[in-house]
Amino acid sequence: MKNTSTVPVTKSPQATTQESSETTDQNSFEALYVKKDYKGAVNYLLRNKQSLNSGIFHYNLGTVYSKLGDYPAARFHFEKAIKEGYINSSALNNLGYVKSQLQVDDLSTSSMLADELMNAALTVPSSAYVTITLILLLAGMLMVKAKKIKRKVTMALGILIVATPVLFSQFYLEKVNYAVTFKDIPLYEGPSKIFSEKGKVRAGSKIILGEFKEGWFYVKFPISLAGWINKDQLGLY
Repeated sequence: MKNTSTVPVTKSPQATTQESSETTDQNSFEALYVKKDYKGAVNYLLRNKQSLNSGIFHYNLGTVYSKLGDYPAARFHFEKAIKEGYINSSALNNLGYVKSQLQVDDLSTSSMLADELMNAALTVPSSAYVTITLILLLAGMLMVKAKKIKRKVTMALGILIVATPVLFSQFYLEKVNYAVTFKDIPLYEGPSKIFSEKGKVRAGSKIILGEFKEGWFYVKFPISLAGWINKDQLGLY
């Protein structure tokens, strides 16, 4: 079910504006939304982006774009809000609604094992990988204390296993380039229009990008869309 609520616009901790000014701005956004002046609400958010909490900014912008029927842009901002740590039932519900409207074949809907594993890994917050590492570290220390682990080789292997989640997050997942396509984009066999076109990446698709060459990205995931696309009309995050 679609969740159409927005979050009251709050200033980031870095902002130094007075409380009265903040309240006026908040009411201004809410008034635009209530009046169904969605384009005005978009303009308000974009004008005040630097002084707003990033997660709430993208969540509200995604909600407004959804109201405007611009589902590719809405998906980009909901995905961005979640990546920024704004993870709750409203954000997930709205994202699910937008994806149901788009009905694209992409990373989140692929049935291929490699795509499913990558999508699952990307949906786990980076803080969760730190938590997993700490839990494994505690378990390892308890095993060493109980003398369950004695050999140095086993201990070295255990240290590697303990460090794997956080290393995977910091040195791989954090460097992954995500994107949502704003429009249908032709997919080519090489990084130029001189190559043969092999299909299209539909508007609103979530993809993972690899190599970049002179304005062209290689699509790594989903595997079914492996090929080259122009960087134009891509929302990178």
